[in-house]
Amino acid sequence: MSDPKVVGFVCDWSVDLAPLLDGTRLRELPSVRVIPVPCSGFVRPDWLEDALTRGADGVFVLGCPYGDCLNREGNYLMRDRVDQLQRRLQRRRVDPARMAMLAHGLHDRAAFLAEVRAFLDRLRALPAAAPRSPAPAKMPAPAAAEGEA
Repeated sequence: MSDPKVVGFVCDWSVDLAPLLDGTRLRELPSVRVIPVPCSGFVRPDWLEDALTRGADGVFVLGCPYGDCLNREGNYLMRDRVDQLQRRLQRRRVDPARMAMLAHGLHDRAAFLAEVRAFLDRLRALPAAAPRSPAPAKMPAPAAAEGEA
């Protein structure tokens, strides 16, 4: 795998990515698409799973440095959610190395890019992900017929 497709959910208060972006992609790493979020703790675990299901080779969440979250504990909450999701996906035979939780401050651009490069290298070393189809949509419960109580 040469250029793994990666989705990153990035806290608005962590690394200042404005100079690093070309639209929604990292300029130096164009296979990485960035989705801004108000706080890493705002990210729902099913968003990460959905990104993998829809064809991403890897997914990460970027939050503030631990102990320095603007929203108090969002990055700790997300780190725990990522750990839980990694265990759940492993039971489904999805390599937990396809997911990462990163924590960097506003001016940590170089360290952030280095960690993303290391994540991409880790993904390249993994066997190709098996194609997965999205989970079927849940069917709504049938409505009760008129006159039934």
